[in-house]
Amino acid sequence: MKAFKMLTLSLILMLSGISFASQDLHEDGLRFQPKDDWVQLGSRVVNMQAEHDEIIVTVTKGAFTKLRLKVMKAPIHLLNINIIFGNGTNKNVVFNKKFAPGTFTRIIDLPGNKRIIKKVKLNYKSVPVGKGRAVVTLFGKH
Repeated sequence: MKAFKMLTLSLILMLSGISFASQDLHEDGLRFQPKDDWVQLGSRVVNMQAEHDEIIVTVTKGAFTKLRLKVMKAPIHLLNINIIFGNGTNKNVVFNKKFAPGTFTRIIDLPGNKRIIKKVKLNYKSVPVGKGRAVVTLFGKH
């Protein structure tokens, strides 16, 4: 009987650990790095008339190895982004994909070691849905 109680207790503890691990999932259902590892670098309410915008990043945010964008409030068809580094060099990343509100782009590995981000230029197409303007947020990982 004592062995049965120990087995039951072990099973309960193991199952509760599984339920806590599943909380690392984001609303898009995809596994994402823990929130503490990613730093919000900036956000922009996109001007659907211009079809290009910039997210300015200050040097005080530090140097990063990876970037990712999150789209909120309204869909956007993201054509590409141009990442401008602190030393003036840049990296162009092509998406050509529609992102629904609440979704993330893929993780972008930055070239070299840690890089300072000066700004990110967004090029997109309007998605006429009448739900307002999209908010694009840039996240970086040290």
